[in-house]
Amino acid sequence: MRIIAVLLVLTAVLLSAYQKGDCLSDPISRKLGLEKDKIYVIDFFASWCTSCKKELPYLNRFAKHEKGKGIEVIGIDVDEDVVAGKAFQEALRREHALGFRVLNDPQGEIIKRFDPIGMPAIYIVNNGKVEALILGAKDHIDTLLHEKTEALR
Repeated sequence: MRIIAVLLVLTAVLLSAYQKGDCLSDPISRKLGLEKDKIYVIDFFASWCTSCKKELPYLNRFAKHEKGKGIEVIGIDVDEDVVAGKAFQEALRREHALGFRVLNDPQGEIIKRFDPIGMPAIYIVNNGKVEALILGAKDHIDTLLHEKTEALR
């Protein structure tokens, strides 16, 4: 009986979370400031996420390389403590490891809709549609993102 209950809960969570092929809602698209005819790499991270800390410099390298080429990286900092989140972002900026736009989501309004299983979590969105999800830390995420976004051009 417990297994059935767990499966029902997991199914409900997956049905409410954005998956590959889903279109973002208008309110979420507006909150993120998305435009048509642009590919977005949306990265959920937090100061307490060790894997995020390792991955962000590679994501930043990707963002720099793709700047002005129709691809934008947007970071979503999900730290509940905004002061800690902003301090983390500032430290990364000083190290030249964070040069892309970041939205703070301390109340979890954005992440609740995406509802990733873990972090870091990256969503590739093209014209409002989720084209790919990358969950968990990946070595050389910049290379992987280049491959995935190049296929969308």
